[in-house]
Amino acid sequence: MTTVQASADRPSTDADHRLDALLLERWERDPALPAIVSGETVLTVGELRERVLRTAAALRAHGVRAGDRVVIHHDRSVEFVVAVLGAMFAGAAHVALGVDDPPQRTLRAVQDCAPRAVLTNSALRDRFSGVPDLVVLTDEECATYPPTLEPVRDASDASADDPVAVIHTSGSTGRPKASLISHRALVSRIKALQTTHRMDERDRMLHHTVCTFDMHLGELYWPLLAGATIVIAAPGRHRDADHLAELVRDQGVTTVYFGVSQLELFLLTRDPAERYDGLRQVLTGGEVLGPELVKRFHSRSTASLTNIYGPSECTIYCTAWVLPRDPDLDTVLIGPAIQDTELWILDEKGTPVAAGEPGELYIGGAGVALGYLNRPELTAERFLDAERLPNVPSARPDSRLYRSGDLVRARPDGALEFLGRADRQVKIRGIRIEPGEIEETAKRCTGVRQAAVVAHGSGAEKRLAAFVVPDNGTERGSLPSSVREALLTWLPPYMVPSAIEVTDELPLSPNGKLDRRLLETWAAKRSAESASARPVQHALVDASVDGDLDVESVVSEVWCEVLQVSQVGREDDFFDLGGDSFKVLRVVETLRERLRADIPLAALLLEPTAADFSAELRRIMAHGPTD
Repeated sequence: MTTVQASADRPSTDADHRLDALLLERWERDPALPAIVSGETVLTVGELRERVLRTAAALRAHGVRAGDRVVIHHDRSVEFVVAVLGAMFAGAAHVALGVDDPPQRTLRAVQDCAPRAVLTNSALRDRFSGVPDLVVLTDEECATYPPTLEPVRDASDASADDPVAVIHTSGSTGRPKASLISHRALVSRIKALQTTHRMDERDRMLHHTVCTFDMHLGELYWPLLAGATIVIAAPGRHRDADHLAELVRDQGVTTVYFGVSQLELFLLTRDPAERYDGLRQVLTGGEVLGPELVKRFHSRSTASLTNIYGPSECTIYCTAWVLPRDPDLDTVLIGPAIQDTELWILDEKGTPVAAGEPGELYIGGAGVALGYLNRPELTAERFLDAERLPNVPSARPDSRLYRSGDLVRARPDGALEFLGRADRQVKIRGIRIEPGEIEETAKRCTGVRQAAVVAHGSGAEKRLAAFVVPDNGTERGSLPSSVREALLTWLPPYMVPSAIEVTDELPLSPNGKLDRRLLETWAAKRSAESASARPVQHALVDASVDGDLDVESVVSEVWCEVLQVSQVGREDDFFDLGGDSFKVLRVVETLRERLRADIPLAALLLEPTAADFSAELRRIMAHGPTD
């Protein structure tokens, strides 16, 4: 079975499908309109244009040309937006790397994508000092160059199939994958969004999605091309429900994307009587959306709510379903195909399934990525030319289909129901994670002979658990903490398992393979046992030595808020109380504001008991964070 929606064919040029040409045409019409709001800063279209073209000129002067890659290493800010657009106007594809990622992971990504240049600020530039022959430019340096339109004017040097973005996702072999997104693919998606959820000069869109998730492309290019204004969330506060609600209210935000967990957080942590009728349209996705959350949202806002689905390899999304205001809603679908997209549901032999039967989803059309950067074997495995699927009479003979690994079922009206994964990939709070990458990294830890990682729980309570088999002679008691500390140097916090357990051996199934189902059962059982054994009668009240009561009381208060527990004991472990890496972010962001201290995420991950974490906070407040 196939579901196809395609735009009517008409003669077009590369300029119709290139972001730089489309943006220039838009900017020349409305130079005085506000383009970006960030705190007290308001940047007009004309001002943004000049800063972007100066950045492009600096990159061109340092040899950046079409087909090159430029790393963007900025906090969420006006400078981030300028850097992304500057790289694009220089003819390059941008590679956004999170500033909170471990330095080793950042440098590994740099080595993997082999960029021509890095755009960053003066405080972060030293992170790249050890990379030979790499041009590192700061905002101040770019501002000294005159603006240029050279790459846009050189038609021979500009193709709609040039890469415009590189999006990294977790890889099963321990090496992240990097999808190459073309101008044509991204323009197709922006036009699809604008067709069904039109924005204009009266609209404002919130920019808060992390830069390693492809929706940040939609949050930038969609409002800019529509003439709307980007409202940027403060760095480090993209999961702060109070901050986001304040921006929605005070800045007149009309359009926003929330991951499902973010939407849940936004609704559950705010006053249930508070309404969000200023919002006009909300998009959500990244995880399975439940009917109760939909009903809760509709009870508090008149805005439309649309569930979107699509892997990064297909550029932001490929299906969409506007949620009906139905009090009896029992199933949330991911919707039919969007324009310029074709979908096929195939069985294990690559043959279309019968109507209504489950199968694996294959995705084609204009939004499909060019492939994986420097990974020809993996590209050939996941991006299939039409001739490799003889049982699929594609509407486009030259098309390529991306094998998603997702299991779906089609309803009679063409809307799809998501059924789960066909492989081991999991999503935790909307972020794609390959347990295999964590396993391969854990095996590099000192004292670890074998490692297995599984996910357990569901929805916002889904967590990762790791089981490690020690080398002979390794001290078992200290192994979990040493593995956690090592993982934090190689992986972002959201990929570090909440629980790390030492076991003598990993269980095998009757056919001799690792029994992951049993490990999932073990993980769920350990979590339940920890929950039932949590102490609830002792609170953080015995820490008055040397004036320490204030910090520990704040820690106790914040943990209770985030973990939804009534009391916290001094020896209670954050993860045993139900914490995970995403709740770590909430705790640290809240404490940064309340204690007015520069608290690194690793502080809680490495000192997970309430007393030890409080002691580390006191040290940080007295001496500053350790590098």
